[in-house]
Amino acid sequence: MYNEPKIIILKNKLNVINFLNIDQFSDNKIVLKTINNNIIITGSNLVISKLVTDEVLINGNFSKIEFRWFMKNKLLYLFKSKIILKISGKNLLNFIKKVKDNNIDLLDIKYSNSYIVITIYKSDYKKLLKIKTIYDIDIIDYKGIHKINYTIYKNLIIISFILISIVLIYLLSNTIFSIDVITNDLEFREIILKELNSLGIKKYRFKRKFNSLQNIKTKIINKYRSEIEWIEIESIGTKYIIKYEPRIIKDSNKENNYRNIIAKKDSIITKMIVHEGEIIKNINTYVKKGEIIVSGTIYLNEEIKTLKSASGTIYGEVWYKANIKYPLKYYESIETGKKNTIFSLVFLSKRININSKYKTSNITDNIIIKNNILPIFITHSKEKETKIIDESNTTSEAIEKAKEKVIEKINSTLNKGEYIKNYKIINKNITKNYVELDIFFTVIENITDYEEIRNNYWKKAYFII
Repeated sequence: MYNEPKIIILKNKLNVINFLNIDQFSDNKIVLKTINNNIIITGSNLVISKLVTDEVLINGNFSKIEFRWFMKNKLLYLFKSKIILKISGKNLLNFIKKVKDNNIDLLDIKYSNSYIVITIYKSDYKKLLKIKTIYDIDIIDYKGIHKINYTIYKNLIIISFILISIVLIYLLSNTIFSIDVITNDLEFREIILKELNSLGIKKYRFKRKFNSLQNIKTKIINKYRSEIEWIEIESIGTKYIIKYEPRIIKDSNKENNYRNIIAKKDSIITKMIVHEGEIIKNINTYVKKGEIIVSGTIYLNEEIKTLKSASGTIYGEVWYKANIKYPLKYYESIETGKKNTIFSLVFLSKRININSKYKTSNITDNIIIKNNILPIFITHSKEKETKIIDESNTTSEAIEKAKEKVIEKINSTLNKGEYIKNYKIINKNITKNYVELDIFFTVIENITDYEEIRNNYWKKAYFII
């Protein structure tokens, strides 16, 4: 168990007791390691004249003695209040000896011809004043929590103004001052505004979070399902802009709405759900794009009996060939769809975002205050959240992720009842930077399409199968 280090300073001599080892030695710098810190002695003509197990005597001309605390004590040392003092007078080494004799910690010593500069804990300052005798002591500066408190007190008005400004800007930038519904239907505009008001979207209220807006949109669409196809609530600055698409209901009883069901793509029929019309093609039959699958022309004894509007859903097996290159080193920044409005202070290349919500984002600036002399301006900006993908892949990982990316892209185009039946890699090209794949997909899709039966079609006396 090592004891606390002791330092004895004499004229051109420095005696350190209870040190661990010498980390560095030269004629102008010696570094000693103790249990609490490193003692760094700088000067000229430094010589170690005595060295035993835990004691060293150093001779030379000292210019500075510095104590660097280890990490476990560094935080405490940084925040503990300290005073930097200038000591003037004769026989300064005697003064330092008195300081050590009174158990006052000397944290730092800098030598000059007629004075020394020392750093001590503020709690030791009163003890130091009792032993000063003929020496002049001047306070140069403070460190630690006392310095922080003094700086805050000295700049209290400015700091208070900045904090109040930040709070005010945050409140104003997150308050709605205007709501605009984009529509020519004035009557329905009032209905939408009334509905928004009942759900908490009104002037002089705080902006809602993304998930809350999604819930509000869902409630409005569910309530006005026959009137609204979709609705969007966009936050631009301190304004909500409401856009919606009215639902158009087709008249199913429109006169002469006779039609056939035809194939939308080349495919093999896998499933048929027919409500009206005469089935022409059967399951497992190959059809080309445009071929009639269910006819709206009903025949009896090779004569047209009646015309109908063929209806139903036809599923077929279709085929795709996809090509994809996927890098072994992959980086992508993707916008998540979440948006925010922020204020920023920009000075040179430094930016301070006052009310940013996102860890990573894309920012579009709109400068509102600019100084023509100094390179400083304030912006009212639109912030869009981004998701960063930064990955390094092995060849097998890149192949798997390339497949997943293609499958994800195809799935994003499929509707209910549609799915990827199977797939196969038919070609593979591997380089030092990327993998390239050709993948053949078999997909079950809704191949239903419609073809109108012309007015004079019933006059034709033939039918082609």
